[in-house]
Amino acid sequence: MPQQPVRILYIEPFHGGSHQAFGELLMSKVSAEWTPLTLSGRHWKWRSRGSAVYFALEHAGTFQRPYDLVWASSFLDLAALYALVPTLLSVPSVLYFHENQLAYPVRPEHANERDTHFGFSQMISALAATRCVFNSTYNLESFCGSADELLKRMPDAKPLTWTSKIREKAEILAVPMRLDPRPLAPLESTNPARHKGPIILWNHRWEYDKAPDIFFKTLQGLKQRGVPFRLLVCGERYRRVPAVFETAPSIFEDHLIHWGYFEDRQAYLDGLQTADIAVSTAHHEFFGLSMLEATHAGAYPLVPDRLSYQELFPDSYRYPNDDILLERLTRLCLDYVSGKNLRENRRHLTDRFGDPLIRTYQEKIDLWSRG
Repeated sequence: MPQQPVRILYIEPFHGGSHQAFGELLMSKVSAEWTPLTLSGRHWKWRSRGSAVYFALEHAGTFQRPYDLVWASSFLDLAALYALVPTLLSVPSVLYFHENQLAYPVRPEHANERDTHFGFSQMISALAATRCVFNSTYNLESFCGSADELLKRMPDAKPLTWTSKIREKAEILAVPMRLDPRPLAPLESTNPARHKGPIILWNHRWEYDKAPDIFFKTLQGLKQRGVPFRLLVCGERYRRVPAVFETAPSIFEDHLIHWGYFEDRQAYLDGLQTADIAVSTAHHEFFGLSMLEATHAGAYPLVPDRLSYQELFPDSYRYPNDDILLERLTRLCLDYVSGKNLRENRRHLTDRFGDPLIRTYQEKIDLWSRG
């Protein structure tokens, strides 16, 4: 008699961007009977505060079905959902941390106004979950470290074992990737546009935590030195974007080969196949999907020596500070003009996030669904 597939209730209050890509890949690749409950990826504060109530009241029938596992994003107030739908308490649950609100950078204008309530909600949800899965060791450590610091500020009635209990149920599972199966674009040493310099790629969200000011300041340094380069800027943008994205197109007009979000996934992948160097200047990165995508496409990655990048890239691709970033970029650009090919097959850095990781997810989910 064929085995019944695992029945999973998948809950994502912020189903957009990398969260959406993650969920769609997981549900398409991991063999299970998936029941998704999602909301679009906007108004994240309202989603975090109100989605548990919305799901409980508007989808009451969905919660009456039998499940073997609940898979929820850490955007969900899982403890509140349990209070409203107590029948879920008998179902094993996984709380997946794409990021954590205790370590998420605060906008400079609100530097002293961090709303710790979102972090507390995640800490409570983590206690309520059967398992807490983090996409990187950095994410886990930043969460638990920040949680310990926050608990120190409590005047009394401090639950001393709070974070230790979270650690006991924590696991690390990286973000699986839908890797481009195409071979790399030709890695030709002869290029009629070589004198114009290599194509430098920005493929991150247009938000302050990705430190675009540092990126464009570094490019200004290249311009002042007379170093040739070309520029491809893509990545998702939201209603509010840092001011530098308004001024940069005119400043780098002579260098631009593309500016703006690729609406089509295939066009985005095609763009990656043209990049010679991919740069991150992020102050916030709990995984590093965009840099891995660029690396898989053949670009030379340059990432800061901090955050989750230490888990993804060897020392040779990491830089310690902004001054060294300028020096590294200068040397790479001049090497390119002199005939060195920067694009290279570096898929040994990315292949592990494809099918091998999906198989790990399958094994873990089959195990966890049994309680």
